[in-house]
Amino acid sequence: MISFLNPLLLFGVLGACIPVIIHLFNKKKAISHRFAAIDFLLQSNKRIYVKFKLRQLILLILRACLFAFLAMALARPFVKNIGGGNDGKNPTSNVIIVDDSYSMQYAEKGKPLFHAAKNTARNIIGQLTKDDKAAVIGCSLANSMIVPELEYDKENLLTVIENLRPGYSTTHITSALDRAIEILMSDETPIKQIFIITDLTRNGWDLKWFHDGQQKLQNNITGVHIINVSEGKDYGNIAVTGLEFQNNVFNKSGDVSFKATVSNYSPVKIKNLLAQVYVDQKKVVQGFFNIEAYSQEVKEFSFKVEKGNHFGWIEIPEDNLIADNKRYFAINEEQKLDVLLIDGDPKTNIYESETFYLEKALNPARGHVSSLKPVICSIHEVEGMVFEDFDIVFLCNVEMLPYEKIEELERFVKDGGAVVFSLGDKVEGSYYNNSFEALLPHRLYTKKIFTGNVLITEEQPLSLKISGVMHPAMRFLSETNINMLTSVSFHQVFYVEPAPLEGAKTVLSFSDNTPAIVERQVGKGRVALIASSIDRDWTDLPVKPLFVPLIQQLCRYISGSTTGETKQEILVEQNWQFPAPYDVGNLETTNPGGVKTLLPPQVINNEKYFVYHETHLPGVYSFLINDTSQQQNLFYFPVNVDASESNLEKISEKEITALMGETNVMVRSSSSGERREVVRGEAKTTLWGVLLLLALGILVAESFVSRK
Repeated sequence: MISFLNPLLLFGVLGACIPVIIHLFNKKKAISHRFAAIDFLLQSNKRIYVKFKLRQLILLILRACLFAFLAMALARPFVKNIGGGNDGKNPTSNVIIVDDSYSMQYAEKGKPLFHAAKNTARNIIGQLTKDDKAAVIGCSLANSMIVPELEYDKENLLTVIENLRPGYSTTHITSALDRAIEILMSDETPIKQIFIITDLTRNGWDLKWFHDGQQKLQNNITGVHIINVSEGKDYGNIAVTGLEFQNNVFNKSGDVSFKATVSNYSPVKIKNLLAQVYVDQKKVVQGFFNIEAYSQEVKEFSFKVEKGNHFGWIEIPEDNLIADNKRYFAINEEQKLDVLLIDGDPKTNIYESETFYLEKALNPARGHVSSLKPVICSIHEVEGMVFEDFDIVFLCNVEMLPYEKIEELERFVKDGGAVVFSLGDKVEGSYYNNSFEALLPHRLYTKKIFTGNVLITEEQPLSLKISGVMHPAMRFLSETNINMLTSVSFHQVFYVEPAPLEGAKTVLSFSDNTPAIVERQVGKGRVALIASSIDRDWTDLPVKPLFVPLIQQLCRYISGSTTGETKQEILVEQNWQFPAPYDVGNLETTNPGGVKTLLPPQVINNEKYFVYHETHLPGVYSFLINDTSQQQNLFYFPVNVDASESNLEKISEKEITALMGETNVMVRSSSSGERREVVRGEAKTTLWGVLLLLALGILVAESFVSRK
């Protein structure tokens, strides 16, 4: 359907009559000449006359078309592509989705794509009538809970657009579509349209959503209009996409090293790309990357730091998208923990000793470079030990303790200490249940031996597993480590009584769903029970790679170490959680912009945590525990952008159309060079540029023909 923005100018088409009139008035009459051999001349004259008439007719048509095309071009014709069949008279309801992810900060000649997106949104609002309603939403996680209502007030809508800012999260087109559908479903206007203003990065389109989303769109939406502010261009980008620390604990030399990953999302090889590492705002080391097109390179950086807590980042030179040119990290000194290991079954051969593998797990490098400092004593030496001098006490296959030491152990735990019971051949369940009744996180029931010599399920050795919600002490487990749990074999275990004690929580289970490690808070402290031995008498766990991080993390958790959770990288808009030490009032956080927030503890899955939601900015956040029993040192945790948004690969119009199914959809560019507009929710492709181009071609052709 062709329409005109300036139909009155179509009267200019009458100008096509001017060449016809000139042609008629300028018509020449033939002159008669009498001459001998006239027949020859007459035949020659007829051929010339036919050519002359044909050229004049062509010139007449070209000149008439020239005037007609010029007049139609001035009338600005366009072709309507009405997504919902709107005739331009019915009121419409419109939801405008503005992509506010960090890829929209991509700037060309100093102008970010987000600036063009806001201009496009204003243009849409400006062309709505007083009877049209609209709402404006973003598509980042920061705006995921905002569901505004449709309104007629265009000035208010323009104010909403003016207040939009690009964030640092990834694109979530489908979550924005969910909110748009929610807004439009309750509206009674027959024509409901969604406008998506985006750079069309593939990362923003959740393909799984469209399995059900196609039907939701088709049932509730008249048409979807997608405006590509990147003007169909394929943008390249270079980004710091990964940071992995090799060691984040202090050793005697203060060495720290990490591996950085830089990705090249462009068709050109990058040579000698400078990367600089800053610690506490001072440059400490630098290196160079050489990366093939559409590839990445990993490089290791090493440096020294002084004792204490530090923050820093690695950065590459600024390009068109600066949001992903830095990646932040934090180095928090581990809290030193003194651990007493009471060996209930010492051996002449130290390799067979009950505490041999446990000591190596607590301090793998020897020389007390670990944050866990173990001290070993036998049952005969325990009388001379003062439990208050330690943070954690391990009872490893201890047959019995003097009554006075049991009472001291109870006071130690209730005042904030931590105790771990590991079992063995010397342990009697009845003695433990009676003597350690105030401490045990679970009452012991009976020993069970698995021979593994017959093919009966019950007789096969047990392994480890996670049952239900992952315990906070096990959050260090990666997917690889979780798979390794099944490789551990237990040939003998202690079953606990079925009824758990109040407050007891299972850290890990055996493969038959009975508790393997249980913990419980007692007073201000915590107690843990390992339902097997800590040496190789009953299990091969001590020789598995999982043993060291398992023991160290368990110790940090039950002792309430304040730095246990700070190593984990947090991405923008993710919640940061920190275990709340016993009886701590508040935690004070400070974001990269200097804004302070006081967090009270809250209970999640029966555990007390500090939870921080305002991770909107990438950078280093600091926190301070307001507790006189803790050292008043600042700790840090980094927040980084999600590297998936750094890949600016576009999703094609063909793919989008396929995803939308039978929903009326139009994908277009916001480029002014294409002269496309959006009027009342209708996509209109202007034709006057084409007509001007044709007029120019006719003018050239007329000049060529007239010279013949």
